[in-house]
Amino acid sequence: MIEHIQKYKVIIMIALVTVGAGFVLGGSSLLRQTSGGGRPVLKIAGRTYDEMEYRNLGAGSFELISTLARSGDFGLYQFLMGLSTGATNENDAVEKFFVGRMILRQAKEEFGVYPGEDEISDYIRGLRAFADKEGKFNEETYRHFIEKGIGRLGMTETDLRGLAADVLASKKINAILGSGLGVNRDIVAHNLALDHQQITGEIARLDLDPFEAKIEPTEEQIKAYWENLQDAFTTEPTRKFSYLLVAPDMPADTEADTPPTPETLADAAASDEAKMAAAKKKDEEKAKRSAELAEARRKKQMELDALMNDFTDDLDQQKGSNFEELAKQNKWEVKTTELFPRSNPPKELDFKLRSSSRGGKLVDELFRIELTSDPLSKFSQPIAIGENQWIVARLDEEIKARPKTYEEARNEARAKYITEQATTAMKTAVTEAVTKMQAALAAGKSFADAAKEAGIEKTKEFTKVTSSYRPDTATEPKNLFEAARNIDPNAIAEPILEADRAFILHIAKREVVKQENAATRLDNEVKMRSNENETVAFTGWIITRTEAAKVEQLYRK
Repeated sequence: MIEHIQKYKVIIMIALVTVGAGFVLGGSSLLRQTSGGGRPVLKIAGRTYDEMEYRNLGAGSFELISTLARSGDFGLYQFLMGLSTGATNENDAVEKFFVGRMILRQAKEEFGVYPGEDEISDYIRGLRAFADKEGKFNEETYRHFIEKGIGRLGMTETDLRGLAADVLASKKINAILGSGLGVNRDIVAHNLALDHQQITGEIARLDLDPFEAKIEPTEEQIKAYWENLQDAFTTEPTRKFSYLLVAPDMPADTEADTPPTPETLADAAASDEAKMAAAKKKDEEKAKRSAELAEARRKKQMELDALMNDFTDDLDQQKGSNFEELAKQNKWEVKTTELFPRSNPPKELDFKLRSSSRGGKLVDELFRIELTSDPLSKFSQPIAIGENQWIVARLDEEIKARPKTYEEARNEARAKYITEQATTAMKTAVTEAVTKMQAALAAGKSFADAAKEAGIEKTKEFTKVTSSYRPDTATEPKNLFEAARNIDPNAIAEPILEADRAFILHIAKREVVKQENAATRLDNEVKMRSNENETVAFTGWIITRTEAAKVEQLYRK
């Protein structure tokens, strides 16, 4: 197991960021990969699964658990991420989730993990999605979700309970797989102490600009540099799209535009009790109107989501041949762009993905479309953008990247050549400066004087820097605390090299700050590290089992 953890640790971390930000937080509710029916879709460990199974246990369940996770249940998010490890886009995330879930269900028998009905009920009743303001289970909210919320996915309460059973089983299997991975309490305590220290010292800085100013390459040098790296200098690919952009017809918040009612003489003359009662009634009425408005807007959003689901199904069934006609039926306008590069999208398509923590943009998704022999490959999945909008795009034309001629690439090649030569010179200079400064410090000179003798004028002191300190990036390295974290007092750290500058860091003093409730903090940290070990072990196990299952994508054959 250890070798699998080491092998996949980086993959796991990338997957958690990519899948989490792009899919769960993005809120896509239109994950379509098949058109319904009993056609074979995937073969996993020798068993074939059809479209109905995939839609129910894969796409529908993926959306269901994404919706529930957005209420704040990290366990659901963790379950989704664990089974979707390695996904690079929405379709891939759904497929990996389905494969992982089928592997998990096989493992329930292997590990003897069978959550009971009472355990499943207690788990569902504890979900935040069904909690009231006091955090208690709300039966009305739950029933409304069962009757109205998941019906559009073609799912029932039985499906929700099956999903909850799989979540509980994954937690138990997580614990089994991670049980052999102990956490060294002393090492955790040592790291906590390092994290809760204050560091005082000094910084010397070399900028790249002076080194670049000294380099004047000849035409022969620039051309020779370009000839060795011609493949690195290419034009940017451009694409042309037809697209529809839709948003729900939301009811307006009329109250926000209504001026407050002026106080009457009768209001002013009323008793304090009467004023309090009137204010309470007014607040209750306002809260009721706000709730009604929120519910009306939610219904409008659901109506649009349902329309988009139907639109996508029809588009799938007819292989995209009726894009404009289907849009017209819904009174949606299809627009067409000119050719444009990824770096410069037209203003009408310059959107951020909805609620994406990684700051993803619509244009990134459009340029991920890959054409195949399938006519549907030229279409994007419905993409959630803005506050409540959806966009579906069709790739109409593409001009691929090509190598630039020398004339086209000359300025870029010259700039790259100068930067590379200057960076090499700066690295040499900072190494030589450290050697000179160490000798000067050993002779009793101050850091500023030592830097000046080494040819560095820019120095700066820093005091009591902690792990929460936010460096002034104009004059300090971005990783100031981390770079100084383990360096002994009176020593110089390894030079910090950034793209356009280098820093020499001298540590004067390190002080451990005593923390309140230190024992409790240590216990929580040990528990968190144990949970991390379990997650890494489980994810490595899922990846290994997926590889062994020899998954076949039958829908592509």
